[in-house]
Amino acid sequence: MKKTLFTGILLCIINITATAQLRYFEFRVPYDSTFTSFIVATSDSVVIDEVLNDLTLPINNRRFISGGITNGHGGFNYDGTNWHSWHFIPNQWQLTAAAIEFCDGITALIGTHPAIIAGGQLQFCPWSSYPYQEVTAPVLGIESNDYIKDIKIYPNPATSTIFVDWVDLSSDALIKIEIYNPIGQLVLETSLTQNNNQIDISHLSNNVYFMNIIGRGKRLAIEKIIIN
Repeated sequence: MKKTLFTGILLCIINITATAQLRYFEFRVPYDSTFTSFIVATSDSVVIDEVLNDLTLPINNRRFISGGITNGHGGFNYDGTNWHSWHFIPNQWQLTAAAIEFCDGITALIGTHPAIIAGGQLQFCPWSSYPYQEVTAPVLGIESNDYIKDIKIYPNPATSTIFVDWVDLSSDALIKIEIYNPIGQLVLETSLTQNNNQIDISHLSNNVYFMNIIGRGKRLAIEKIIIN
């Protein structure tokens, strides 16, 4: 009986941790020509408190970020103009005043690093970075478009199938769909047409996900979807 109760409590804790709400922070890199800012995500309450505390300090007293990065923007890593080709893995980064462990503090060509391209991980610690502000959602900088509008996703919440409807203003009616889990991992990628607008999500576990909708290489929208 005790073992069953403990297992139930443990599963409950794991589920709460897995679905904890992500919070997003913008970091700036003032002395780098490669990029000037990036967005990170975490649901770690300790790290969140540390970042919020650093934001109350003068910029020169704020710590820089260090942690694991991988390829893809994760649905949130945007610099105000472009989506980065890499992102810090949520809950695998921290603030630090000194990087003792081996890591790369040079930002040049980080998005083309062989480990990143292969989908591996790399310890990254841009020394001149600092937390700049909290952002409310990973939808900053969504590019406007002139040929697709009125995007509708249903049902939401969903169980096994999701449909995407949109109004096409050109002869090109193909869109690309990317679905990311709460820690920024790409879990589903597909293309849709108006005649084939159905997505099978039956293999995805119950959780909150982010759906990126792309057309002609431009990000058209990012929507939160719930699977239960």
